[in-house]
Amino acid sequence: MKRLALFFAAAASLALVAGCPEEPEPNPIPDEGLEPPPAGQGFQLTTGAQPVGAGEEVQNCYFFKVSELLEANGLDPAKPLNLHHVQAFQNEGSHHMNIFRVRSIPPTEDALDPEVQRTYLDKNGTGPCFKSSNWADWPLVANTQIDGTLDWEFPEGVANVLQPDEWLMLQSHYVNATTQATPEGSGEVFVNFWHLPEADVVHEMGTLFATKQQIRVCQSNPNPSFFGGCQFGSDDPVTIVGANGHYHSRGKKFEMFTWDGQSPEQPAASDMFYENIAWDEPLMAMDNELAQVPANGGVFYTCEFQWTPPEAAVGCEGLNEWDQTKYMTPEEQLDCCYTFGPIVEKNEHCNIFVYYYPKAEGDVSCI
Repeated sequence: MKRLALFFAAAASLALVAGCPEEPEPNPIPDEGLEPPPAGQGFQLTTGAQPVGAGEEVQNCYFFKVSELLEANGLDPAKPLNLHHVQAFQNEGSHHMNIFRVRSIPPTEDALDPEVQRTYLDKNGTGPCFKSSNWADWPLVANTQIDGTLDWEFPEGVANVLQPDEWLMLQSHYVNATTQATPEGSGEVFVNFWHLPEADVVHEMGTLFATKQQIRVCQSNPNPSFFGGCQFGSDDPVTIVGANGHYHSRGKKFEMFTWDGQSPEQPAASDMFYENIAWDEPLMAMDNELAQVPANGGVFYTCEFQWTPPEAAVGCEGLNEWDQTKYMTPEEQLDCCYTFGPIVEKNEHCNIFVYYYPKAEGDVSCI
């Protein structure tokens, strides 16, 4: 099995291209939340109310054991959950919700303590839930970046297979500050996982997660662009069925292209399958045949940014302090730069979430 992951960075401007799919209308779901699947058909993950005070960013991680969820919901706790249909609801103020598999970095005993409801409580960028180094160990399962509802049923016969002994981690990020607000002062997330009987599973779904960490959006270079590539590591062609990108409020355009896995140049406009310009409600593209990727190929992605003055509560001093302690090299000067990090008010991201089948050997992560 050939496996290669390449990342590239550039400051060149990228051309506007067209032809991306429109986001489908979600199925009607009550605004107050989601009803869980009936017994024997799946299970629901929920966070409960998450207080988010004025000026705060709260990113919580909730851990769930698959076998316990199966047993509590009328399914065999010794057999896999074949995830075929995802429904998610978030109230207003959400920045994102990601669900990952937990691999070799398990939840701590504190995170599993019933008194804290199996959660890491992290405010304003501190604590293990904000550590980006963990992402390479937490393969993607599902995500949404919209307030309100997402309802996505995978193509016929396609399922993301979750083993009984696995842990799931639900990461929920709410913001109640300048760029985003949580009007009710608390966030809440509901996610339904619907089960497909084993006899109906034809293809196993895989996911790809990549993030560009070499980001500098600076006062003296206000319109930078960055790009990267990530291979699926499959000797066979794969079909992409879902994708979305993620950046913060300085982000202006996000694009994804099918890629041969080798060329350092941006693919042709005809290879683009995703485009988004909304940073706070990013497009989630869902289509049974969103894109076809050749054997040993992958995804090439681009992010364009526009520097803006930081909020008064942060100031250039706050950006420089973060930059100096985390990302600045000896050759670089402090320049009021937004650099890679989780905090909406003072950091930037360039992340991709991709869903495809058939699954390649192993989990795909380009960190």
